[in-house]
Amino acid sequence: MSDQIIEILNYIIRGLEITGAGLLILGFIVATFRSIRQYIVNRTSFDIKNYRLALGRVVLIGLEVLVASVILKTIVVDETVQSLSFLVIMVAIRTILGWTMTLEMKGRWPWQ
Repeated sequence: MSDQIIEILNYIIRGLEITGAGLLILGFIVATFRSIRQYIVNRTSFDIKNYRLALGRVVLIGLEVLVASVILKTIVVDETVQSLSFLVIMVAIRTILGWTMTLEMKGRWPWQ
């Protein structure tokens, strides 16, 4: 592959990494402020279950973008065993989090 294409792909990968991290940070802030605002408006106990679900969704979305960047990096730019193992770990974490979030939100495993 030409050096220009690899350089462009590196910019795309960097953009995806920044976007994924930004989604995690911004999502955490939004979920926290929404939960605090809901607590102040309702004057009831803090709804930790909804807060945890909101944070879980944020983590899943952020990880989706980060996994996409790792896939691109592994396949196109950095074809090493270390990058492949990092990809496997990222996908495993994403899968386990997805399963546990489905269990928590719906009360059943995804395959049930």
